[in-house]
Amino acid sequence: MAKVKSTLIEYSGTIAKEIHYKRFGRTYTRQLPVEYNDRQSEAQLRQRALFKTRQRLSALYGSILQRGLTKEAHQKGMTEANYFSRLNNHLFFYEDGEVHVDYAALQVSMGLLSGVDITGFHSEGLHVEITYAPHLENYKSRPDDVVHIYAVSPEAEYCDLMASVERPVGQASFDLPDLSDEPFTKQSPTFYLYAIVESAVTAYIPTLSADEKRAHKRHRNIDRKVSRSVFVGVVR
Repeated sequence: MAKVKSTLIEYSGTIAKEIHYKRFGRTYTRQLPVEYNDRQSEAQLRQRALFKTRQRLSALYGSILQRGLTKEAHQKGMTEANYFSRLNNHLFFYEDGEVHVDYAALQVSMGLLSGVDITGFHSEGLHVEITYAPHLENYKSRPDDVVHIYAVSPEAEYCDLMASVERPVGQASFDLPDLSDEPFTKQSPTFYLYAIVESAVTAYIPTLSADEKRAHKRHRNIDRKVSRSVFVGVVR
């Protein structure tokens, strides 16, 4: 690597077999590598597959993580996606060339509010009915807390908020979307359902898409008080 003295010409990038780049106000030059070390060992393939799957799921679960993990992630100096990966790293398995995920055990929300216990879960077709114990006797529970129910279908690349009901109601019902005819769905998708409790103060402030978050950075720093997420069930 060579350091280039100041000149009247400012340049960077690749020229012929040299790479020119700036660092700390100075321009450096180095040779392009003759060959790339792209090993295909079993361990390397496993790590690549696990990383890509964690990255894909953190993007898919993005709206949930923005509600459920932003506060704790920022306190730890991390993004929601990185915190999600750290929390759930042990739930991604590589076997026979494929990555498997324990969706029922994924943590998509962490907080100090008391959660709910799912006491009943019934689905008929795409219609879902859920009952839960509101735990109003807990000192961290308030009657105006809101229970959010999210549905995620990894194979259909679908993630959305299905219902938001106040904690004392004790039940929620909704219809999942029919994605069977979508071009990206080869068969009827599987939906994984999660419940998150949130304080009424912020519960009805919507989460944002990735593009909206970049345009409204202050929105991401909303002080959402939430519970640890609870897995509700699977609809196939």
